[in-house]
Amino acid sequence: MDGLPVNMNKRNIFYLITAVVLIAATYMVFTSPAINPGERPTLLSDDEWQNRVQSYRVFYFHVPLAWVSYLAFFLVFIASIRYLQTSHVKWDVYAASSAEIGAVFCALNLLSGMLWAKGAWGIYWDWTPRLTFQLILFLLYVSYITLRRAMESESRARSSAVFGIIAFAAVPMSYLSIKLWPPLYHPDLTGEGGGIDSPIIVYTLLINILAYTLLYLSLLTIRMDNERALS
Repeated sequence: MDGLPVNMNKRNIFYLITAVVLIAATYMVFTSPAINPGERPTLLSDDEWQNRVQSYRVFYFHVPLAWVSYLAFFLVFIASIRYLQTSHVKWDVYAASSAEIGAVFCALNLLSGMLWAKGAWGIYWDWTPRLTFQLILFLLYVSYITLRRAMESESRARSSAVFGIIAFAAVPMSYLSIKLWPPLYHPDLTGEGGGIDSPIIVYTLLINILAYTLLYLSLLTIRMDNERALS
């Protein structure tokens, strides 16, 4: 019990740092230049072009959300393997907690992508491989969460671990789909013909990735405490 206040103080400091970085990252999103979407189509008016340019600010949220969803599901994958190796309940808690948070970030990634597409191209959704694989990824981890809640405690952890390992195959498929079938509304990250062509854009993106990673770790800590309390 003597170490509990120390641990709580460390966590509170970590949560404070997370909040500060999140606020700074959000401020940078709205004060940094918007990402250049590339060559301006001749048919667009000035207002339409500015709306398209501003819609690319969603990129600052979209990419970090995708990164955290992959990170969360990677932890599910590793924790599931470790549970099958050791049968230690802490790995099951890691996997369960990370899957729930990852599913939320994955849903927000899908939503931000839809808003981005609507602002850039006038449509919320098209069945491109990138969007389809990301949707499959989200549905797989919703299924993982549903499976856990539907099963009895005796067999839940092992069955969930097996499912979590298999479901992780959708993560590299989702990532590779960007490289193999790049969507039209993604900017050119090389800076040639649009995209990331300013250091401040790179810094803003990296700060947001850091901020959302810290948010994930904070939520994971809180969720694991709740999971242990219910166990």
